Amino acid sequence: MRPNFEPFALCLVFPVLTGCGCSADQPPAVVLANPPNVISFSSVSVPSNPSQVRAADYSILFVGNSHTSGHNLPGLVSEMIRFRKPGKTTYAHVLSVGFLEDVEHNPTYREEIESRPWKFVVLQAQKISTSGKHEYSRNEGIDLAKRAKKHGANVFFFSEWGLKDKPGDGPRQEKVYAEMARAAGVNLAGVGRAWDVALSERPNLTLYEADGNHQSPVGAFLTAAFLCGKITGECPETLGTFPDATLGEADRKFLAQCAAKAVKMP
Repeated sequence: MRPNFEPFALCLVFPVLTGCGCSADQPPAVVLANPPNVISFSSVSVPSNPSQVRAADYSILFVGNSHTSGHNLPGLVSEMIRFRKPGKTTYAHVLSVGFLEDVEHNPTYREEIESRPWKFVVLQAQKISTSGKHEYSRNEGIDLAKRAKKHGANVFFFSEWGLKDKPGDGPRQEKVYAEMARAAGVNLAGVGRAWDVALSERPNLTLYEADGNHQSPVGAFLTAAFLCGKITGECPETLGTFPDATLGEADRKFLAQCAAKAVKMP
């Protein structure tokens, strides 16, 4: 995680499954609806609802900074899951941090992880040197992942995309998160791979905001599609028909295909 972040009081977790297959035989997605039994993600600045965490088919706790919360990524992931899984309910909550180490100093955040039956937890915001010259403690993030796993959650480390025009930054980010995932015995969601696939085919695609760090709405769609594939264990290619007013049909299909290619990577 780069040091650029916006403090934000939000908490969110998402289910992560290993072995996401991707084939052309996936059933077509349906038009997104908001059935009465859908449990939506919680509001900012309030604790999660234990009964909704327990009742939702996909209860997701996201822990991260503005790279997690930007453009309502948790909500977008939830909508994509319901689009792929009509009739299933989702409940997402976000714990906003500057870095993962902050959770250790916040008893309220620790309680969210330890006292709720989350089905999935997604961890982002490890402190990582942009120059590669400095090492920061990983113990807090690893311990957090172990704690969430101990309480029954499927845990993923969300490895970010690299800084724009900084070759090697994305793989360096993934290497750190991959080592943390192995140490904790949890999974890796290498979001940066989906970005690499997309940019290799369309270098001028506007995945980034103007700062070259945060994701744009286009980048958020790609990130969410990849995470949806990891969470549901299903090919995200059908998300090319997901309704999104900010993107044309051709772009949606292209991004969904890129997410599908990345999900299939070992």
